[in-house]
Amino acid sequence: MRLPQKKKPGDPVLAADWNLLLDAVAARTPCPGNGLEFISSSGGFSYSSPPPKGELSKGQPPFSVIAIARDGGSYLVTMKEGWVIERQPKTTAHPAVRFNMPTCGGVALDTIPRPQLAMSINDIAWCRYQTDPAGLVTGVPVIVVSAAYQDGIHYYPTDPEGSGGNGDCYVKLFKLEMDGASPRVLVYQQSDIEHWAQLWTGENVGGGQRIYKKHDEATNIYQFRSLAGRGTYTADSPDAGVTAQIKTVTDGDLVRVIGNGRKGARIWKDCDGNEVFRIEWSDGLITSGGYYMMEAGCDGASSNSSNIPA
Repeated sequence: MRLPQKKKPGDPVLAADWNLLLDAVAARTPCPGNGLEFISSSGGFSYSSPPPKGELSKGQPPFSVIAIARDGGSYLVTMKEGWVIERQPKTTAHPAVRFNMPTCGGVALDTIPRPQLAMSINDIAWCRYQTDPAGLVTGVPVIVVSAAYQDGIHYYPTDPEGSGGNGDCYVKLFKLEMDGASPRVLVYQQSDIEHWAQLWTGENVGGGQRIYKKHDEATNIYQFRSLAGRGTYTADSPDAGVTAQIKTVTDGDLVRVIGNGRKGARIWKDCDGNEVFRIEWSDGLITSGGYYMMEAGCDGASSNSSNIPA
């Protein structure tokens, strides 16, 4: 394709010259055909093409760097797309496996032409995604740049003593370093990112005392209350004087099943004042042992009875 003639200052620029220049630029602009991808870099450009039919792809792994271009004092980095794959634990959740495509500068990583990530030397590229308290991914994952280390926040489910917490996850992808006079990439992630909600969740059902107490996020231990009998429960405890025959009371780490706190006895005597039968109870429950039969009355008089105070 012929280029227009050079001009001297003051020479007119004709429409024919301008059109000739546009045609020359268009003829020399790379135009990838079907199945080809155009990739530019500071050293020029290249094409990426699929492998022949029946052969496995030998392309770069997910989230790998495929081009670095200098941009003043920083660099524009182009990376291959990768997925944040989420396996949903609920049987009613569809699809059972969700594929989330991260964005870079608001543009999906699999967009052609690919988005570019502005980085400086010693910067780290991260894939950030967030979850709800159940561990399910919310929103769209994003590619972010930070030289500082990102700890993130682990999600934790709702429990009887807490409202749960959202997760904020950072996956380290690669770091841009200087190797002599040229930048180089230190790779951390070479595959798609797998995420699943692995923490157990539970709840207390019904209207009784809560057996499931809480989830300790620091140790990832689920704490459950123990069931204990009356034992040495003292009379000055909060349940003293209750009238219900059976009661459950939460006492710190225990759920106690108790009676009504009443203690006493009923005694039957014969006409001479001798005890012939006794029924005793403690905490509202009969404690007398054995099986007895008693005939009341003597010489036409009924037997006497009395209560022993608690």
